[in-house]
Amino acid sequence: MRLVLLSLLSLGLAVLLAPPDALADRWPDGARVAVALTFDLDADTLWWTDSDTASGDPGSVSQGVYGPDVALPKILDLLERHGVKATFFVPAWVAENYPAALRSIAAAGHEIGAHGDRHVSAVQLTAEEERRVLQKSMQVLQGFAGKPLAGYRAPSWAISQASLELAAEHKFVYSSNLMDADLPYLHDSPQGLVELPVSWVLDDAPYFWFDESSWDKKIHSAADVMAIWKEEFSAAHASEGYLMLTMHPQIIGRPARIRMLDAFLSWMKNYHGVWLTNGVSIAEHVRQNPVEFAR
Repeated sequence: MRLVLLSLLSLGLAVLLAPPDALADRWPDGARVAVALTFDLDADTLWWTDSDTASGDPGSVSQGVYGPDVALPKILDLLERHGVKATFFVPAWVAENYPAALRSIAAAGHEIGAHGDRHVSAVQLTAEEERRVLQKSMQVLQGFAGKPLAGYRAPSWAISQASLELAAEHKFVYSSNLMDADLPYLHDSPQGLVELPVSWVLDDAPYFWFDESSWDKKIHSAADVMAIWKEEFSAAHASEGYLMLTMHPQIIGRPARIRMLDAFLSWMKNYHGVWLTNGVSIAEHVRQNPVEFAR
């Protein structure tokens, strides 16, 4: 038994410390795993009872205000200390009502992506309404980004039958909405659009969101979530894979959780060959290597 354990430990150490030339060439510069850090800056929109009037219970809405006002500065500081560029998907309403937050994201060099207008799911809109929302998102957010938007993430990942075609029509490089693969891939239709898959297990909301209406949803500890994300990262690293973290400033930005994220980033960086980056960098790499990422 002792020999078996020693062998397993040796194997794990070999993977952890493997030199660049021992790794596959799926990712740039010999990286073994691509990790995308993304944040959905939804702010007040998650707590409205009426999105048309932007109204809701002040106590509930205050949780959304916490995102851009309190959590975002902590997140930007954390990313700067780790030298990581992330992607922030932002509803147009949030950009219009929290312009200083958007300016701080852009000034730090992070990617800004489209995320609807008032966080209304695309499946609740007509095709023409969805088109107008996407066009407004582009107009508003590009004013802060200073360049065309590359990434589209639908509110709640709830895309319609028309969403991907609309994204391609408006020259987006990638979608980040589907859960049908472990690795990024190129869509056959619409041709050339990259998909950066997401997963509920790598989203902070399922663990930390409290259901005020029923009071029956457990709030997990930050340590629990870190353990789950470590498992997911280890598996992705072992398979030369990919990890897409989806986080919400108003959720992940609480003191204990931001401390957990800090520790998690430090822990990942101890592994060899970790490419910590944003969505557009991964999507552009996929486009440049279509054979490697063909389905």
